Amino acid sequence: MKKDIHPEYQDCKVTCACGNTFTTRSTMKEIRVGVCSQCHPFYSGKKGRVLSEAGRLEKFQKKYQGIHYGQKTDV
Repeated sequence: MKKDIHPEYQDCKVTCACGNTFTTRSTMKEIRVGVCSQCHPFYSGKKGRVLSEAGRLEKFQKKYQGIHYGQKTDV
């Protein structure tokens, strides 16, 4: 292994958008993430965010129902 070419491996503070923080090790001093195990629906058991996205899809489909954008339709 060559000397003086590898970055320093140190303690790292990880901060989530929800406010949760924890310490790990990395070559960076600080990492900011958007989702962590405290706020992710799979780990927290909360599915509210997924349901709101499903409502948006239904709203989009209802809004653009009947528009075919150059696609052939069976008439």
